[in-house]
Amino acid sequence: MSRFRESLTARLVLVTVGVAVLGAVATVGVAYQLVRTSTVQQSQQVLRSTAEVVANAPAADRAALVRNLDRSSARGIRLVLLRADGSTVPAAESIVPRSAVSDVRANGTVSERVRHAGRTFLLEGVRGSRGDAVVAAQDFSLVRSAIRRLNDRFLIATAAGAVLAAAIGVVVAQRVVRPLRRFAGAARRMADGERGVLADGRRGVLADVGGGLLAPGGHRVSSAAQPRAEPVAELAAIGDALASLDLALQHSEARQREFLLSVSHEIRTPLTGIRGYADALADGLVPADALPGVGKTLVRETGRLDAFVRDLLELARLQADDFAIRPERFDLRDVVRNSLDAWRATAGAVDVRLTVDVPPGGEALACDSDPMRVRQLLDGLLENALRASPPGSTVHLVARRRADRFPAVMEVRVFDEGPGLTAADTDDAFERGVLANRYRNTRTVGTGLGLSIAARLVRRLDGRIGAGAWEHGAVFTVSLRAAPDGGRGTMPPTPR
Repeated sequence: MSRFRESLTARLVLVTVGVAVLGAVATVGVAYQLVRTSTVQQSQQVLRSTAEVVANAPAADRAALVRNLDRSSARGIRLVLLRADGSTVPAAESIVPRSAVSDVRANGTVSERVRHAGRTFLLEGVRGSRGDAVVAAQDFSLVRSAIRRLNDRFLIATAAGAVLAAAIGVVVAQRVVRPLRRFAGAARRMADGERGVLADGRRGVLADVGGGLLAPGGHRVSSAAQPRAEPVAELAAIGDALASLDLALQHSEARQREFLLSVSHEIRTPLTGIRGYADALADGLVPADALPGVGKTLVRETGRLDAFVRDLLELARLQADDFAIRPERFDLRDVVRNSLDAWRATAGAVDVRLTVDVPPGGEALACDSDPMRVRQLLDGLLENALRASPPGSTVHLVARRRADRFPAVMEVRVFDEGPGLTAADTDDAFERGVLANRYRNTRTVGTGLGLSIAARLVRRLDGRIGAGAWEHGAVFTVSLRAAPDGGRGTMPPTPR
């Protein structure tokens, strides 16, 4: 018996019956007032209509109409004709008080409740032609009887509805609990590595039924936070299974896929630079005096690869799912120049010229951020610019400290001379795969990951990124946190 009280079936039935009973009580209370008001108003309307029929009749026929209608006593209505000379029909009818007579003669209408012979009457009167007035009266006990009959019928219907709701609650509870038990076992099988156990519709049922007692991530809410202290056996099992499912599938697999996509894309960047210089060396295109510089670039890019590998090992040890941010103060000019050096061989292979515009040597671009992640960011933007640029064009990279902003920021702009961006493109530029899918059949596109990864990096660096168009192509602007005591400068004009 104790186990049944703790079950979901018992609680669903109790809640359903309780809601039905509370709803019935509230409905009866509101309905009584509505029925009473409506019935009284309807009775007053009938009285007024009856009085208007007599008042609008020819003056010579009014007395006969009053006697005939009063004698028939239709719906308990009594009529009084108040003549202009002060006489009444029927004679000496005292149901209409003097105040009502004065009101109907002065105002043209009267609507009152009066006491007569120990009973309450509704009065409705209108003024006719030639100074006559007609008053219709009805015993209020007849109105109460009509209200009582309507309320009795409503109470019967409400009680039937409550019984029906309780029966439905029992049926629904029995139908819900059985699949919940099956779903708990299926969720554990999914947590063990089995896939395709639940159809999409049943996963939706799981989420809907368990949502009230599960915290985000699938963890069960503590008993102190639940409406009742007793645990719900079926939902407790579902909570445990869903917590394991959420951890094993949603958090682990989805984030790992996202991370692996990002890592594979980022590792390709230094590999592209190394491959470009390796091809140039193999083809004998590097002059002897440039060999030391090429060697330094190759060492720097292999160092970046080594740093990526170290990051991966660290993430594996920490069981994390994203790179750490290590902010420090550095000169943005060095990162910009290193990035351009790494991409020069690749740019030369596609006949695209790279230019850089940074302050002169004595003016530093002191930036408070993670230089390695900033380099990742610039590499992604340069790769995108080179892919969009036709042979013979130029990619411009401009970096300045924006002292006209508060707080001051470091702003980097990458201009290309490609097909440019439409207004719709600028809205979707950083959504994964949108531009790649849009232009896959009309121009050279990449994997659709680069700009979305750049946007994510900028957010993690507490910066901003935007896309736009200039007269020769597209421009991407990145704003990063500037060191408070850094150099001064303003952005140069757009390159021509």
